[in-house]
Amino acid sequence: MDEQMDLLPCGYFVLTSEWEFVEMNKTMREILRLDKMPRHMHDVLTVPSKVYFQTYFVPSISMHQEIREMYLNFKVVNRTLPVLMNVSKRNGLYEGIVVPITVRDEYENQLLKSKKEAEKIQQQTDEAYNKLLGLLEEVEYKQQQLQDLNGELQELATRDELTGLYNRRVFRRNLDAAINRAELFMTRSFSLLMFDIDHFKTVNDTHGHLVGDDVLREVARKLKYKIYSPHLVARIGGEEFAVLFDDPNHQKNCERAEELRCYIEKSEWNSIGITVSMGITNFRKGDQSSHIYGRADDAQYASKRNGRNCLTRI
Repeated sequence: MDEQMDLLPCGYFVLTSEWEFVEMNKTMREILRLDKMPRHMHDVLTVPSKVYFQTYFVPSISMHQEIREMYLNFKVVNRTLPVLMNVSKRNGLYEGIVVPITVRDEYENQLLKSKKEAEKIQQQTDEAYNKLLGLLEEVEYKQQQLQDLNGELQELATRDELTGLYNRRVFRRNLDAAINRAELFMTRSFSLLMFDIDHFKTVNDTHGHLVGDDVLREVARKLKYKIYSPHLVARIGGEEFAVLFDDPNHQKNCERAEELRCYIEKSEWNSIGITVSMGITNFRKGDQSSHIYGRADDAQYASKRNGRNCLTRI
């Protein structure tokens, strides 16, 4: 073999029809890391490559007289070496060249490594996503708790703590709103009832403030029983209450107020004998909140002057 062939940058060999080596260049021996030429092709192949060689290479070379870029693994010392092999049949012998493909092998290993890293990243992403979903559910739960708490706080801000009725601030706001509606639509007129508990100071002085609180709560319960939506009931002072009747029929509202007064008077009060003095008026064109409030207050005090436990209309 001439020097140029011996030093080719690829392995060169010649095989017999029995797949025994006839010739091999220096580069091929260096690829196999052998000092001398092996006897048979099987001597340099791994077991899986021997099987592949017999089942694919032998039939294909017999049929096509050549093989292009066949992928095999050589046994090299204590490891395998992937190669690409091209073989052509000429003059009854088989000439072949071999190119190591460690680059490809490394590339495939890198691809495998990248795939594993991608799978790991995907797993981490899935875990992070599931964790995020959990956090979002927790945030939604906390938001719902906050909304519920805000609702409770809003309710506390609008309700009288002792009786559970609306407080003075809500009453004032609703009175202004009722006046605005009535100014726009005269058919949306309304009535304002105000009353307080007769001789309530005597109740506190005689029976104590705990009994006085019970009386206030009981009056509130009776109000809720007799007066309900769309009418508004509020506690606007110590023993003073107000009702906004959302009904343009003032006569009907007066009847409701009188029915309420009688109901309170005739209820059992543990022998205390609670009564109320009431004053009622209705909206008049041009009224401001101070006007209608003042008339109802005046009517209430007229009831007190007239002996209490009665309803005065103005």
